[in-house]
Amino acid sequence: MNKTPVFVAESVWSYIRALAPDPRKRCKAALLALPDGDTKQLEGEYAGFYRLRVGSLRFIYRHHDGRIEVFYAEQRRLVYDLLAAHIAQLFSADYR
Repeated sequence: MNKTPVFVAESVWSYIRALAPDPRKRCKAALLALPDGDTKQLEGEYAGFYRLRVGSLRFIYRHHDGRIEVFYAEQRRLVYDLLAAHIAQLFSADYR
């Protein structure tokens, strides 16, 4: 079976490195298992993006150019409030 390559942004790795050892291990394992795991396609203004749930953490990613790009990570209570600004900063309007 061909596994889709997973690219994880440096900002996401920095976020993971700041976690305690046990959550850090769970996050790394979940990211390496993509596209499997507790994932969901987002809707509405976030159509075209997906989320990976690891406990109270959310990782936001997209399928692009034949790979999975994980570009954002945050606590569930904050992730969707901050995501719109992060997407606008990272991706041009013509992406979607």
